[in-house]
Amino acid sequence: MIDNWFEVDRAGLKQLLERRGKGFAVCELVQNAWDQAVTRVGIEIGRPRAGASRLRVTDNDPGGFRDLREAYTLFAPSNAKKANPLRRGRFNLGEKLVLAICRSAEISSTTGTLAFAGKRRRFRSSQRTAAGTVFTAEIPLTAGEYEAMIGTIRSLLPPAGIETSLNGEVIPARPLVRSVEATLPTEISDGAGNLRPTRRKTVIELFDPLPGAAAGLYEMGIPVVETGDRWHYNILQKVPMGFDRDNVTPAYLSAVRTAVFNATHDLLTTDDSTSAWAETAINSKDCAPAAARRFADLRFGEQRVSYDPSDPESNKRAMSLGFNVIAGSMLSKAAWRNLREAAAIAPAGQVTPSPKPYHPDGEPLNIIPEKEWTEGQRKVVAYVLAVSPHLIGRVPEVLLTNDAGWPFAATYGPKLPLVFNVPRAGIFGNPNRSAVNRLILHELAHHYSADHLSSHYYDALCRLGAALADAYARYPELAGMLEG
Repeated sequence: MIDNWFEVDRAGLKQLLERRGKGFAVCELVQNAWDQAVTRVGIEIGRPRAGASRLRVTDNDPGGFRDLREAYTLFAPSNAKKANPLRRGRFNLGEKLVLAICRSAEISSTTGTLAFAGKRRRFRSSQRTAAGTVFTAEIPLTAGEYEAMIGTIRSLLPPAGIETSLNGEVIPARPLVRSVEATLPTEISDGAGNLRPTRRKTVIELFDPLPGAAAGLYEMGIPVVETGDRWHYNILQKVPMGFDRDNVTPAYLSAVRTAVFNATHDLLTTDDSTSAWAETAINSKDCAPAAARRFADLRFGEQRVSYDPSDPESNKRAMSLGFNVIAGSMLSKAAWRNLREAAAIAPAGQVTPSPKPYHPDGEPLNIIPEKEWTEGQRKVVAYVLAVSPHLIGRVPEVLLTNDAGWPFAATYGPKLPLVFNVPRAGIFGNPNRSAVNRLILHELAHHYSADHLSSHYYDALCRLGAALADAYARYPELAGMLEG
């Protein structure tokens, strides 16, 4: 009679594990040690000789390895770890995966010693440690694999209070950039020991990557997957992962990125605003308004408007005034939603509306009767009436309005009067010829083109400037009508 339903081919398992890189073996052993009542974990790896290396991992857990059968029993229930979201294990696979790639191994602990060699294992109850566990193994290793394994170990983020060393040298603690609170998916076992998805508030620790290294996502100090983002994300609870434990779902990574983006928008740079992780966050429904506004400042500058198809001239006015006009195609629908809800970008028609000879809310302009004009206003109007025939070949109707709510200094068109908005024009208190000329040349050029950015408007400005200089030469009294 055969007692077991399954057999595991160690060679086949080894082939499946090789693609993960040998560094995973150390991570499995270290995470098991960190989950115990330890204050020290030591890792020793010798340089490979004849294609193999000696690996030794020790810890000082007073209780040691309580049941050595777990070292060789695949998928034995691990409820102590499954039920605790603050412990890393869940499948009771760690040592088995490591053993699959070893030529020989030995596990010594407070309950005895297990030795693995060839196709056999032996248990010696008399050989035990006073405290802690010692894992020793010979593993096939190339020089390249050795360097990769050393890099993996140095990338670990040891928990506070657990001194972790590599070949006798303590792995230094990283400076913490910031701690971020977030509610994230995790896994906790139910009463029957089955893992169930849930959500739980946790902390994400942010660390700068080492020079030349890519940032990654970590589960309580153990690397899971590279992200290439700005910081390492160290999640201080179980991270939902599959059997391979080498990746997370896009939805999970998006939740992490968004939580970090919301909590660190004051640290963001221009480079961050064009990064993949920031793009993920700005598209999330959970993107915070303050973070969205910061993103817009960095990505588009503080003077920005969105393209307004309902008021084409407003877009050109915005560009002429130095605004960055953001086209709809530059952002996704979700990003536009977040930016608009955060009041981060307004349409050009609201910020730089095209001039119209009527009040924005439909009310008539507050026209100042001529009999109420001040001496300064009369001087300016007389000057405009005198020079305009030399510029546009006609004398326009000139009106003055007193309407601070109307957003224009002046407006004009070929079939419209020249309207000066006294509070915004700023030229009537002590009329200055230079300031008046700048304003009327800008407006009278619209006699030839309404488009501020067109070559026709540019050419009109040039012609009017030349015509004004010629008029001053022929009629010096024109320049004398206003102070220079």
